[in-house]
Amino acid sequence: MTEAAGRPQGRITIWHLLLLAPWVAVAAGAWKAITDNSFLWHVRAGTLQMGTGQVLVEDPFSFTMAGESWLTQSWLVELLYGWLEGGSGLGFVPLMLVVLGLLTFATIGCVAYRDSASVPATATVLLLTLFALLTFLVPRPVLFSYLLMALVVLAWARPSTRWALPFLFWMWAASHGSFVIGLAYLGIMLLLEREWRWLPTAVASGLVTLATAHGLSVVQFLVGFGANREALDSLTEWRRPGLDDPAFLALLAIVVLIVVGLIRNQFGMSRLLLVVPFLFLGTTSLRAIPPVFIGLVPLAAQSLRGVRFPLQRGLSPVPAGVLAVAIVALPLFLIGDAGLSEQRFPTVASDELEDVRTFHDDVVGGYLIWAEWPETLVYVDDRAELYGDRLGELVAVRRGELDWEPIFERDGVEQALLGAEEPLAADLVAAGWTVDYEDDNFVVLTP
Repeated sequence: MTEAAGRPQGRITIWHLLLLAPWVAVAAGAWKAITDNSFLWHVRAGTLQMGTGQVLVEDPFSFTMAGESWLTQSWLVELLYGWLEGGSGLGFVPLMLVVLGLLTFATIGCVAYRDSASVPATATVLLLTLFALLTFLVPRPVLFSYLLMALVVLAWARPSTRWALPFLFWMWAASHGSFVIGLAYLGIMLLLEREWRWLPTAVASGLVTLATAHGLSVVQFLVGFGANREALDSLTEWRRPGLDDPAFLALLAIVVLIVVGLIRNQFGMSRLLLVVPFLFLGTTSLRAIPPVFIGLVPLAAQSLRGVRFPLQRGLSPVPAGVLAVAIVALPLFLIGDAGLSEQRFPTVASDELEDVRTFHDDVVGGYLIWAEWPETLVYVDDRAELYGDRLGELVAVRRGELDWEPIFERDGVEQALLGAEEPLAADLVAAGWTVDYEDDNFVVLTP
């Protein structure tokens, strides 16, 4: 009998079956219609870089910022997107989401089990992880950063695997700008554990981020991105989280577990050196929550070490097997259309556009880059580091808070592709613009 579980070893419990929850959630969500506009322009950036044989250093996609200095941080993932699209169109998306999602959860599960030595504790951490990550499991490059953050945490946990850290950070720096959170985690852990013999490895992990295709210019990208906080605030995923956000509630829950761990003397107060800055970072934006949550998983798991959980009686083999098969098969009945969302993107309305400068939002911009570039240049998309104040201006114009006429005159706009219910669409009609096309979701207008 194991002391923690109080049951014969090798028997399956409800907690073992709960370990399959990430499979259900990830697989069921992977085949939903694609709604991520950022992913679409990343795909086209990949095909462009494959064609030219070099990374992008200026904007090729818009008529408002054409030729302006712009670095594509995620060039490595974009090359992968371009290659995969060439073989299967966008059909690779569901499988990519399943593979990366499950690898991320499996890695987090390994971290949790290593620090808790408990299946129920591991299942609890994974269930909280579902709330923290599920809405962020989209096909854009940030998806790769979650796996890389989990691998960095796992690699640091064992001295025998720390040699892999520089390689992981090179991959991360070539995939997504959030690698700085991983470097912060590495530096804090080095200070906490005083493992100074690993200082050269930590330094090497930082230096290799400057040795990707962009070299030292990666610093320029990060500074430019961070300087556009006002523009980021206009994008949903960069807004500050609230108590109505499941991801934020999951972060608060894991912090509560850590506080309980402190009370139970599972670790010392010095661990607050990690918890406090990571919790603060998690309050700055929704997008910061997943890597912050992953970085706190080891402490949450340690907090649950030795805790006696209910529902630990072993199930009979036949019922356990039937339940396991049912759980594994469940997502197969939830699979939907993995194509592009016609409610989100103007898949039909874009065919009605004339070859003139068109006003539209960032969502439409991402779609047009993927579907119509290079024949069509866009007004904006969601590259906040490039457009800066233009994104805030866009929001104000669409809401009717800013006069559209001088903006249209400045940018030479001769056409508008808008949501059918947008206030700006009604304003343009009132000003004498003509509705050239209209469906349930979009409207095309010309002067």
